[in-house]
Amino acid sequence: MADQKNLSDKKIADYVVGDMITSYFSIRKKTIREYAKGKFVSLELGDYSGRINGVVWEPDQFTLAELEEGMVVKLRGQIGEYNNKTQMTINRIRLALDDEYTIEDILPFSKQSNDERKARILALTEKIENSYIKNLVELFWADEEIMRKFLEAPAGKLWHHSYVGGLSEHSANVAELALRVSHGYDYLDRDYLIFGGLFHDIGKIETYITKATIDYTDEGRLVGHICLADVWICEKAKQIENFPEKLLMKLRHMVLSHQGELAYATPVVPQMPEAFVLYYCDEIDSKMGAIDRIRERHDGVGWSDYVNLIGRYLYFGEADPTKTDDS
Repeated sequence: MADQKNLSDKKIADYVVGDMITSYFSIRKKTIREYAKGKFVSLELGDYSGRINGVVWEPDQFTLAELEEGMVVKLRGQIGEYNNKTQMTINRIRLALDDEYTIEDILPFSKQSNDERKARILALTEKIENSYIKNLVELFWADEEIMRKFLEAPAGKLWHHSYVGGLSEHSANVAELALRVSHGYDYLDRDYLIFGGLFHDIGKIETYITKATIDYTDEGRLVGHICLADVWICEKAKQIENFPEKLLMKLRHMVLSHQGELAYATPVVPQMPEAFVLYYCDEIDSKMGAIDRIRERHDGVGWSDYVNLIGRYLYFGEADPTKTDDS
């Protein structure tokens, strides 16, 4: 039997079969299909806690012709199950008014505040010893629009750190992780590692657009975040008198090679020791960010569903029998 509390206050991650839901959702995907009785509409719905499939069996004109991906809607439906996954049968649906919801209801956010992430970024910047690199970094942060976008942008659309604030969180994680690695290898230049960690993905501030959903911009698809970052780094370096050309080349290499393999759309492969460290630290944090999201969806126990992007199931262990909900 469904929980008797106010189910409209529930979010997708908490839905169970039998719940009656009235709430606001972003439309992530829409497909019109045909069956014996005519047409039905299949939707992927989202809120800040996750995603769920929904079906409108008797769609009206709005649902068929006007409803589009990226819209926010108010709907009423019941949670059922299809192919061992929860699914919502939608009874009523309409476009949500702007004053009926907040973006925090619809999109996931970093668990760290803007101030916390900004403090981490500035603390890393303070660790840079090379004056040219430090001046270059500070030129970026002095641009209020860049800093605002850097703090707000996601690091991905669906896979890792795919939430508001995810880019700055991921970038600080990578820089800090690279510094920890450097303690075992004295020959590594820590300034390169900090710069690479902070700036390897900065092009994503113009790669994604964040409204009711996270999606690619035209620039994101046609140019890509690595090329965008390289252009900006060169432009900012020109503003610094006598910026050493060879140093700029090395900093560019850190960003241009950070995806490790040509097959992963990186323009060049890592050829500096620091570039190898950046690549592996980026891999660790992106993978762990994605795994943590999957782990939370399964309450940190048992097996996950099959994860297509890494070609395997994930195991999170068994529940601790000594812990209860009250402990």
